[in-house]
Amino acid sequence: MRNEFDRIVVGGGAAGLFAAGWAAKNGLRVLVLEKRERPARKILVTGKGRCNVTNNCTPQEFIAAVRRNPRFLMSAVYAMTPQDAMACFEGLGVPLKTERGNRVFPVSDRAMDIADALVRFARQGGVQITQGTADGLLLRDGAGAYVVLGIAAFVIGAAATVLCIRLKNRSATRTDRTEGSEN
Repeated sequence: MRNEFDRIVVGGGAAGLFAAGWAAKNGLRVLVLEKRERPARKILVTGKGRCNVTNNCTPQEFIAAVRRNPRFLMSAVYAMTPQDAMACFEGLGVPLKTERGNRVFPVSDRAMDIADALVRFARQGGVQITQGTADGLLLRDGAGAYVVLGIAAFVIGAAATVLCIRLKNRSATRTDRTEGSEN
């Protein structure tokens, strides 16, 4: 395994593979570190096994439908609109359909097609996907510089680290919590 990368992505789910694929497409050397044996496995249970990819609506409609803290998603939704996401997956070879409520699914009704497309997207760009856990993050000048793997304290360096993982204490990540807030 190479041990110097431009980016290390911790988490091989949808967000991690998508981030890694785009970074590689922009010429960066990328490592995805996934704790499961195969990446993108959680996608298989989304949308009752069909994977609700996005909603076929405008960015304004998308934001208006977000119940909690819609401002948090504004820059992301405008940077990649639902139409952009749909075009991306269709460009990766996954035909899509829109169903009741503007929900978008693969025509095949198989979440596996989305998972496979994301893995293929990352690997085609030269992304290295490795099974393992990140036991620590060493910072250099305030930026993620090294990831400590659970494999005999092996250390991998990168110019930046992208964390695409679910934190166990989700309340600590809420952006709408302020002093004196009722939320």
